[in-house]
Amino acid sequence: MSRTRLLALLVTLVALLVAVWQRTRAVERLSQDYDEATYLPIAYSYAQMLDQGRWGDVGALRENFEHPPLVKLLFAEAVRVTGAPEPEWDNVPMGQPLPEAARPAFRATRRLSAVAGVLQVGLVATVDPLGALLLAWDPYHTKYTSQAYLEAVPGLLAVLALLAFERARRGARDFAPGWLAVSGALLGLAAAGKYPYGLVGGLTMLPFLVTGARTRWRAWAAFVVPTAAVFFLANPALWSSPFASLWESVTFHWDYSHSEHVRRSALPWYQPLAFLVDPWLSRSQEGIYLTGFNAWALLPLAVVGAPRTWRERPVWAVGAGVGLVFLLLWSTKWPQYLLLVLPALCICAGGGARTVFGWGAQLVHKVRARGRFSAGA
Repeated sequence: MSRTRLLALLVTLVALLVAVWQRTRAVERLSQDYDEATYLPIAYSYAQMLDQGRWGDVGALRENFEHPPLVKLLFAEAVRVTGAPEPEWDNVPMGQPLPEAARPAFRATRRLSAVAGVLQVGLVATVDPLGALLLAWDPYHTKYTSQAYLEAVPGLLAVLALLAFERARRGARDFAPGWLAVSGALLGLAAAGKYPYGLVGGLTMLPFLVTGARTRWRAWAAFVVPTAAVFFLANPALWSSPFASLWESVTFHWDYSHSEHVRRSALPWYQPLAFLVDPWLSRSQEGIYLTGFNAWALLPLAVVGAPRTWRERPVWAVGAGVGLVFLLLWSTKWPQYLLLVLPALCICAGGGARTVFGWGAQLVHKVRARGRFSAGA
């Protein structure tokens, strides 16, 4: 094994260890967050439906209809498998340590998220091990893949979809239909977990499809048909009235992004960038987040590494750009939305770190060469 491959393997191992350590601590130590107070009671409602064989009622549940039920159904299955009793929600305080009676419910569902978060780190390591290390200790990725949020599973599926799409690209103008179908199916599944993951993933793939498969209907069919089919089959909320229900969800998100709640938060258009360079989260709770390094280095390294990533793995460079543009344009600026772009951004930053290391090596080489020249003279 070459020294480069051995070093990559070592960095990957460290990234996975950091990811597991940090998310394990976050699962146990983080207090209840606002969205968990919405998703977990719904998960128990779904669990009761499943126990009673009332599958038809899953799509009819209107609470939190703006998000598809897939991840909440996975949370429901987690509490069913573990037998975690439903807490008395009025006795679970926000922003305070979890009561012992509530821990089994939070532990079962949060561990599901954490596993998906660690798997994301492992998959990113196949693209760039240094990028995986940055993702492993990133405080935002850790927090929102260690709580019962909807981010971790769709994020994992979106990463898988982009990896499959890379495999599908056999050149600038050619695609492997089988891998294209796989990437489409994974993208549909990601969208069935949370809509923005499908949207950002689809917009990332679109330029390559337009330039490479512009006049090839078979390539488009191989991608679009699995995407639409899996999205529909994995989203029970659409089964009774697909178009009306989807339109209702889409318009809810648009209306909410312009709602009084969002306007009252008064977050500026550049807030996603402000989140990325603010170390507040890494300092918010001692003993969870290993380092605040990303607040100082992630964006600069991503900028430096973007040209290299474009040359080596262009899908991820486009993914980082599309994700950032989406976050800047979309009116809702909550920090968990950063997970739409963090894997691709960390891959660009990993390329930036390698570029900086290369500059350093060149500088050392020049200094040594000058020293030898001076000594010889």
